[in-house]
Amino acid sequence: MFGRVLQGLDSVERNALIIKQIMRQIITSLRKIHDTGIVHRDVKPSNLVVTKKGQIKLIDFGAATDLRIGKNYVPNRGLLDPDYCPPELYVLPEETPEPPPEPIAAILSPILWQLNSPDLFDMYSAGIVLLQMAIPTLRSTAGLKNFNSEIKSARYDLKRWRENTRLRPDFTILDLDSGRGWDLVTKLISERGFLRRGRLSAAAALRHPYFLLGGDQAATVLSKFSLTK
Repeated sequence: MFGRVLQGLDSVERNALIIKQIMRQIITSLRKIHDTGIVHRDVKPSNLVVTKKGQIKLIDFGAATDLRIGKNYVPNRGLLDPDYCPPELYVLPEETPEPPPEPIAAILSPILWQLNSPDLFDMYSAGIVLLQMAIPTLRSTAGLKNFNSEIKSARYDLKRWRENTRLRPDFTILDLDSGRGWDLVTKLISERGFLRRGRLSAAAALRHPYFLLGGDQAATVLSKFSLTK
């Protein structure tokens, strides 16, 4: 990946560059679908593909819900992968009523979105994907299940998990560039806080220092090249 651009970099730097480019494309895709009122609800590695042009595409919208019109949304019912879903389980509070007819739903949708930030459901899953790419021991089924057990015990506080985990994860990639990657992932893998906030939206994540241009070699390279050779 990146062809000659990555020559001269050690394996850690090279992997960090590739992970950053992949995450930039995943989160950019999420920002676009969230801007249309859709929540994917099933973001995970098996639902990501690389096109012939080297672009990352998010696929399988079978679990997605279109909150503009209430399509595929039923209160108290979730379609999710327990390994990647956030602790709240549902995109909207359980007490949210059945969606009204489409014309009314379309009018009320922006208000509902502003009050509940359902897009943050996907951002937790994106954080798990980033963590798996950066820490190889979490890529296996057993490793991910052990992580989910530990993060639940840590009340979804990633910093507390890091202090107490028995999994011996390698944080080298996340700790590069003064820990920008680590800071980003801690702001994605977390519980919803007061007023159902507490996680970065896709737009906010793309403004995080991890992705900012000009500050590090990775960002400069990634601004010019895709995943093609």
